[in-house]
Order: sequence, then C-alpha cells, then structure tokens
Amino acid sequence: MVHPDANCANVSSVNIELYDFEKAHGVEAMEISGQEAEAGRQGQSEAHQPLYLAVYGSLRDEIQAGKWRVGASLPSEAVLSGRFQVSRITTRHALRLLEADGYIRKAQSRRPVVTAVAPPRREGWFMESLADIVAMVGDARLDIGSWRQERSASDARDFELPLATRLHCLRGILSRNGRPYARSIIYFPPEIGARLSRRAFDDAVVFRVLQRELGVHIEDVRMTVWAELASEEDARDLRCEVGSAILATQLLYRDESASLIEIAYSRALASEARISTHLVTSVRDP
Repeated sequence: MVHPDANCANVSSVNIELYDFEKAHGVEAMEISGQEAEAGRQGQSEAHQPLYLAVYGSLRDEIQAGKWRVGASLPSEAVLSGRFQVSRITTRHALRLLEADGYIRKAQSRRPVVTAVAPPRREGWFMESLADIVAMVGDARLDIGSWRQERSASDARDFELPLATRLHCLRGILSRNGRPYARSIIYFPPEIGARLSRRAFDDAVVFRVLQRELGVHIEDVRMTVWAELASEEDARDLRCEVGSAILATQLLYRDESASLIEIAYSRALASEARISTHLVTSVRDP
C-alpha cells in the first residue's frame, strides 16, 4: 500500500504507473509514444515531438558542445522560455530531464548549474538481498527529525490493525558528504515501537537497529517503487524545487513468523538514485 502522503495512486508491487505530466501540468505537448520519447531524448527530429523534448535536446547539445562549462549557470527559466518561445512550465520540465540525466543541478530560487558535459552512465543499485540494501545506504548519515506516534490508516491496514491505531513513526533525512538526498519515513506497529527509543536509531540502516535492539530476524522484504513530483516538504528537506523528479520506495519487512514489523518509505531525488533488479526468464534443470 502506497503511503497516503504520496502524490500518485493505484501503485502495485509489479506495475509502475507513469505520471501524466503533460495533462496534469499543461505542458505544450501532444500524445507521445515510448519510442517517440526515446527518439526525442536522443536528439532526433520528430514531426510531433513535444516542445519540452525539443528544448531538452537543444540545451543538452549545447552543454555537450561546450557552450556552458561545468560550474557555469544556465540562463533563467524566463530567459530560456523567451528564447524557445515556450511556457515556463515547458522549460521547467526540460530542465528536470537534464537534471535527471546528470547534466545540471537545480536548487530553489537559483539558476541551474552545469554539473557534467558527458554524465557517466549510472547502472543503479542492484537490489536482491538485505546486503544490497546495506550497500545502497553505504556511508549515509541519518538525521532524525522526529520519533513519535502518528496515525496512518493505510499503514495500520497493512499491519492488520484498526485504522485509527497510532503507530510509532521515525522521520529523518539521509545525507551523504553533507548533502541531503532522501527523506525517510518509517512506521512500526505498537508492539515493536514501544520497545524502541529515539536514541536507538544510530544506524542509517534501520532494520539493523531492530536486529540489534530486539533480536529480530528479517525473513522477507517486499519493495514497491514509483515516481512522483517533489512536494513542498521534499523541496525543503532535499533542497530541490517543488515538482522535481522523485523516486519513491516502500519496503515491507517481515520476521520469521511472517509478521509485518516495519514499513519504510524513502523519497529520493531521481537524479541521485536508481535501482536495478534481476529478472529470471526461465528455470533450468541443474
């Protein structure tokens, strides 16, 4: 179950739904197929190419050609919109694509800064075991914002508790090298949360806290991933613009008795996080 604070709906563990940015935000674009989007992002000319892809392609080509060096600021959204004769919403969406691909870095009330002329291809974090989760968090730091009881009907339902149950909730920000990259919101059922304290959370890998403090053995983890646009809270905590691309995840942790003991959400900047997995297409006899 996706947390009620999320901006998208009907997300399942096996399906990823694409946010219809054009219809929701009025981007000047026609319907576009997956193949057309790929062609646009490779700089190919399409008769019905959305305007934001055309702006994206032009700016990407200019960065690659050295018009703006690493560390230089691009013109403001207003200037770019005037140059390309498009709305600021269209320009903003093009800039978000450039940021997601690693060419620029955006921040509230500041002009975009070029971060790479040829960003390296990022394969993402491979997720197949608890060890992979530990590796993904790496040397990140968890700064705790709050440890308190909160109501969350959808999470109470997942815990098979009455919807009005007050759950123990840990809220914090993950940062690396002094730079925040993800918000963390974690819920525990009362029988688990009552045995923990704020001081216990001295590890950015929170399930290890449960193992250490309570002797819990994690038997099963289920992950759901979806895309969203940054909320005002995301913008404040992650130092990004409202509407920036966000990669959201939900992890359901169960113990050896199959009891759900932790529901962990993360909201990371899409430019900072990618996740890879492995699909088995056939089973071979040994």
